[in-house]
Amino acid sequence: MLWEIDIYPAPGQPDRAGAAASAAAADLGLAGNLPVVAARGYLIQGALDEQQVGRIARELLVDSIAERSVIARIGDPKLVLSNAAGIQNLGSKDPQVVHVLPKPGVMDPVAQSAISAIADLGLKVDTVRTLRKYWFAGLTGAQLRLFCNKVLANDAIEQVLVGPLPFERLEL
Repeated sequence: MLWEIDIYPAPGQPDRAGAAASAAAADLGLAGNLPVVAARGYLIQGALDEQQVGRIARELLVDSIAERSVIARIGDPKLVLSNAAGIQNLGSKDPQVVHVLPKPGVMDPVAQSAISAIADLGLKVDTVRTLRKYWFAGLTGAQLRLFCNKVLANDAIEQVLVGPLPFERLEL
């Protein structure tokens, strides 16, 4: 099974990654005040149930004071819609979600550390990958490509996926 754990700032905490992406969009001249909501997260593949994945999130990955999480299997609409409402509340319509992941074969030391820490909990996973997610609205196709290539990702080592994640397994 492939699980996703998305980690957001807790209510009342600043979204520093979203603010930085918005400022970078302004610097590029894409949008003067582009609302951006950001999250970081993990893809965890293994024979785990929701309770075990929740334990991994609570005990290893999420700071419960400053962060909140959304946990679901890949394909669950709440993984895409959970922050879309935040963008709509900022006055934007038709929010888009963009995922940024290390390209296959690129070292992911945070993921490797997570695998070791999960093993210390007595759980076994097949693999882990880190990710970043961004929600925003109002960019044209050309602006979206520029925003992704110049602000959100380093094309040499990261891949950008617009919309829901299209896979059910991570390659080992």
